[in-house]
Amino acid sequence: MEHDFWHNKWEVKQTGFHLDYIHPILKRSINLFTPKQTVFVPLCGKSLDIGYLLNQGSKVVGVELSEIAVTELFEQLKLKPTVSTWGKGKCYQTDDVTVFVGDFFAASAEDLGSIGWVYDRGALIALPEDLRVRYTQHLDDITQHAPQLLITLDYDQNIASGPPFAVSGEEVAAHYNHRYQIKLLEEADIIEDEPRFKAKGLPWFYQRAYYLS
Repeated sequence: MEHDFWHNKWEVKQTGFHLDYIHPILKRSINLFTPKQTVFVPLCGKSLDIGYLLNQGSKVVGVELSEIAVTELFEQLKLKPTVSTWGKGKCYQTDDVTVFVGDFFAASAEDLGSIGWVYDRGALIALPEDLRVRYTQHLDDITQHAPQLLITLDYDQNIASGPPFAVSGEEVAAHYNHRYQIKLLEEADIIEDEPRFKAKGLPWFYQRAYYLS
């Protein structure tokens, strides 16, 4: 998607992708990972999951295109960050949270430092198909092959279109199986919990969680 698309979403507060709760899959799956490591959250927005990770003793590094989202994140966390320049963007930082404001593809392994694991709740599914190959390759490079908790959505894109985009299990395997062991943790049809997608006529709307090790 073009950068202007996401900037506009935050400017006009069309942020239906932002969840007003901590993702239950994160709570159920966090014990898969070594405690108190640094967690990378790509395209992090102002996710409440970041506060949850901090409360578990983890440090968090994120990348987010919208500065509006990042300022609201730190307000939500009740933290006052130091702001510095980073490439063509900015870096918001406290002792336990660092968020780079700018293009995900500009981030490097040196920027991120040592990453214990990756939490991808909404990044892969936010990107159109032509960017997802590039995204998964770059993510692997900059996190130095860190394990991941990946959450995807899947539905019939002949009926509705993204974002969030449909990502099938076959596509997950195509992106990751040559670099990771892939374990399907959960799979559920959540169409009854997604009225805005049900209203589009979708008969099913699958949410899947994967552990990539």
